[in-house]
Amino acid sequence: MDLNLKFDLESVKIEYLNGSENGSVNDSGLPKDGIKYRLINIPDEMLSDLQAQELKLKGDNENLYFTTNSKVFTVKENFHSNTVMLMTHSQDTRDPPNFVAYTMQQSELELLQVKLKLTTDHIPLYTIEDYNGTCGNSDEKKQYTFIKKRDLIDSLPLSYKDFDEQWNGSLLIELPDMSVKKISPMVENEVLELILLSIIALKMDYNNVQFDKILEKLKEINFDANEQIDLLVKAVFYKYTFNNSELNMKEIAKFYGLKTLKKVCPASRRKYIGLNDFYVYWKDSFPDYFNCEIDVAILIGHFVKAVDSNKILEIEKERLPKDIVKRVKYLMNIQPAWEQLHIQPFFDELNVKNIKTDNFIMKYAKKKRERSGKVIITSR
Repeated sequence: MDLNLKFDLESVKIEYLNGSENGSVNDSGLPKDGIKYRLINIPDEMLSDLQAQELKLKGDNENLYFTTNSKVFTVKENFHSNTVMLMTHSQDTRDPPNFVAYTMQQSELELLQVKLKLTTDHIPLYTIEDYNGTCGNSDEKKQYTFIKKRDLIDSLPLSYKDFDEQWNGSLLIELPDMSVKKISPMVENEVLELILLSIIALKMDYNNVQFDKILEKLKEINFDANEQIDLLVKAVFYKYTFNNSELNMKEIAKFYGLKTLKKVCPASRRKYIGLNDFYVYWKDSFPDYFNCEIDVAILIGHFVKAVDSNKILEIEKERLPKDIVKRVKYLMNIQPAWEQLHIQPFFDELNVKNIKTDNFIMKYAKKKRERSGKVIITSR
C-alpha cells in the first residue's frame, strides 16, 4: 500500500477529517450533516495565509480559485487509488509523526498558482452621453448595473495585489457615488486627444510628460470640461504611459489603428482595403502635429489579411465564438485560407491548457507550407 503523507494537519486545521471515516453516515454513505468533504494539498507558502484567514474561495460554474492577498491558485483534481494517511508534523525531526486520520477518497485537490487578467466586459460603460452630460434623468440611466469597487474585487479571481496593479490602465473609474464604470471607446478617444493636444501645446518631451501640467492645460483648452475630468484623464493617462511619465507610443498607435480599421474597412462591409491606403488613413487619424510610428503588425489579431494580396479587413472580435470549433468555422467563412501569423492569435485566446501552438492549431485545422515560406492554415 502506498502511503501519501500530507501537510501539517494542525497548521491547516482540517479538524473534520479526524475520525470522519468512522463518523455516522446516511444510506448514501455520506455524513449525516449532508456535507461531502474533499482533501486539498495546501502548498507551504499558503499555510500562513490560511492561518490568518486571508484565503478566499472564488469561482464560477467552470473554475474554482483560491486567492490570497498577493497570489491566485487554481484547483486541479488528481485521481489515484491510494489510501491517504494524515500525520501531525513537528519542526523537530526527533519527534515522530503521529497518525491522525486517513481517507480512501479516489482523488484529492491540488492548488496551482496562476496569473489571471482583470476582465472588464461586464462593467457598465461610462458613455459619451455621460461625458457630455446629456443622459438626463431617464429610466434608462437608472437601469445600469451598479457595481462597487469592493464587490468587484470580491467577485473576480484576482488577489488584491493583482487587482491594484491591473486597475491602473484598465480604464476603470470609481465615481463619487461609489459605482465603478469603464470608459467607453468614444470617451477614451475624446480624452486621449485632449491629452495629446495638451502635450503638444506644452511642447513636452514624449519621454517626460507630467500629469499635473497636462491636466491644467487640458482644462484651459476645454474650459467646459466634464466634472469628472480629473478621474477620466487619470485613467486614460495611466493606460497610455509608462510609469506615468513616458508616452506609450505603441499603445497610442494601436488605439488609432483600431479606430481606423473600424472606419475604413469594417467587417460589416466585407470590403478589403490595400495596406498602402490603410496607412494613409491611419496617419491622418492622429491629432495635428502628433508624430507616431505605425506598423500594421501591432494590429494583428484584429484584422484578416488576404493570402494573395496586401489587403486587410477588420475582424469584429466581440462576435468571435468562444468555442474553438465554432470559431474556426467562423474564421474560415470570412476567407478559406489564412497565413498562420494572422490567424494564430484567434487560436491562442482559446488555448487555455497551453498546448503547443502548432499542435493546438492542427487539432482543428490543416496546415501547409508554401514554397514562398508562408505557412497557410485552412479548414480540415
